[in-house]
Amino acid sequence: MKLKFSVKILAIFSLFGTITPAGEIMSLIEIDEIERKTRDLLLGKLRGIPSLDVKDDRWVRRAVGGPSDPGYSLALKIGEKKGGPWEIRAIIKAQAQPRQIRTAAWSLNRKHPTQDPENKIYHLFAAPYISPGAAQICKEENLGYLDLAGNCHLSFGSVHIHIEGKPNIHKEQRGLKSLYALKATRLLRLLLQGPLVGHKVQDLADKAKVSLGLVSKVRKRLLDEELAKETPDGIRITKPQVLLDGWAAVDRWEERTTTREYSLLVTDPAEIAARVHALLGSKRHAFSQWFAAFLRRPYTIPVLTTVYVEEFPDDEKLKEVLLARRVDSGGRLRLVQPKDKGVLEQLQTVGGFPLVSDVQLYLDLLRAGLRGDEAAKELRKSPDFSGGWT
Repeated sequence: MKLKFSVKILAIFSLFGTITPAGEIMSLIEIDEIERKTRDLLLGKLRGIPSLDVKDDRWVRRAVGGPSDPGYSLALKIGEKKGGPWEIRAIIKAQAQPRQIRTAAWSLNRKHPTQDPENKIYHLFAAPYISPGAAQICKEENLGYLDLAGNCHLSFGSVHIHIEGKPNIHKEQRGLKSLYALKATRLLRLLLQGPLVGHKVQDLADKAKVSLGLVSKVRKRLLDEELAKETPDGIRITKPQVLLDGWAAVDRWEERTTTREYSLLVTDPAEIAARVHALLGSKRHAFSQWFAAFLRRPYTIPVLTTVYVEEFPDDEKLKEVLLARRVDSGGRLRLVQPKDKGVLEQLQTVGGFPLVSDVQLYLDLLRAGLRGDEAAKELRKSPDFSGGWT
């Protein structure tokens, strides 16, 4: 005889989760859309589990909360073939800021403690996008999570689903469009350079050559996301690993660079690098990817020499000095013009060659192919990665 029992999913949905740049509250239509998509995604994942028997997917809605925290409670009943019973309590928000996650956890634990011996209760937090940092906070608060990009962690009874690394498909609605916008990353490179110390707003603006307004927005975002804290010496990064993971998740090489590749008769990467370095002379440039990783922490044999340049040298000059011929792919030399020159700041010198910062090198390698991901992970394991974070 198969046992079946009810699993109820209750969601508290905040109406005041997102503020637009103009200060207007997100419309009820947008809120309903987030609710509907969350519901469909959750049902789709549950229906894919053999041990579950989803028959009733009605949402039973009722208003909850007061004027300062309005919302809806949404109930969904499903059956499971064996084990249980379980009750899932979820809070759905339009944003996944740390304070919202911690408030949701407090509210769920206060109203529906998981320690209740009479009921098995699973707590869930849902939002349009949950960053790696937000996901870590959900874990710290013993919350399952789900976002509309497809990232999730659902673990109760016979259910265990964990998906991560899905990029944010939803536009930012806050003052700072993205913590990882090109100009903003100038500040991240500075802040992630170890040893991790406090930085004053004016100093950051001067060193990164950005406006005080941008520094203030990045500072606020980092504090809101609990990635940094304020010290007497200024803002200091406290979760560098989480910050770099979040950056890596959204970084797109092809969107931030213009690349030219060249075929050469010379095959030795060190000789190629030496000739290019001599050719560029005093013009700002920095090596990255495989050759730079080999100099920093040898792990894989460099198959291609990559150099960031402020501006591309003349092809005729390259042909004269290096016998270089531009090709679509398969070359041994890659010249890269960054769309933001901040890449050419915080450089390091190894073996007589200027290299990009470790953080930038890690990002450049991670999705480069040709075992670049292995070299990137090996570099990051180094105790002195980015000057040391411990």
